[in-house]
Amino acid sequence: MKKLILVLILSLASYIVYRDLSIGTFPVPAQTTAATVQPKPVKIPYRTVTVRPGDTLLSIVEQERNGPIPVPLEQLIRDFERLNPGERAQTLQIGKTYKVPIYR
Repeated sequence: MKKLILVLILSLASYIVYRDLSIGTFPVPAQTTAATVQPKPVKIPYRTVTVRPGDTLLSIVEQERNGPIPVPLEQLIRDFERLNPGERAQTLQIGKTYKVPIYR
C-alpha cells in the first residue's frame, strides 16, 4: 500500500512539474500594442541660420539679441534640440543650416 501511495504522489508531482514547465501556472496576458504618439508641433519662434567658422549656439543667439540670453543655457539647448530633431547643440557643423530659437 505504501508503494502505491508513493507511486501516486510521484506521478502527481511529475505531472505538476510537467504542466508548470510546458504551460505555466499564470495565464499569459494578451499582447497589447503601444499607441503611436504624434509629437506636438513645436511653437517656439525661430530663425534659420547657417553656421560659420567659430560660431557656437550661444554666440549665434547672443548676436541675434545683441546681448546675453534671457533664459538658462539648458533651456536654450533644449529648445534648439526640439527645433532640430536628431541634432545636438554641442555638434554644430560649419556650413549647415539650423533653426535657432529667438527670445524677445
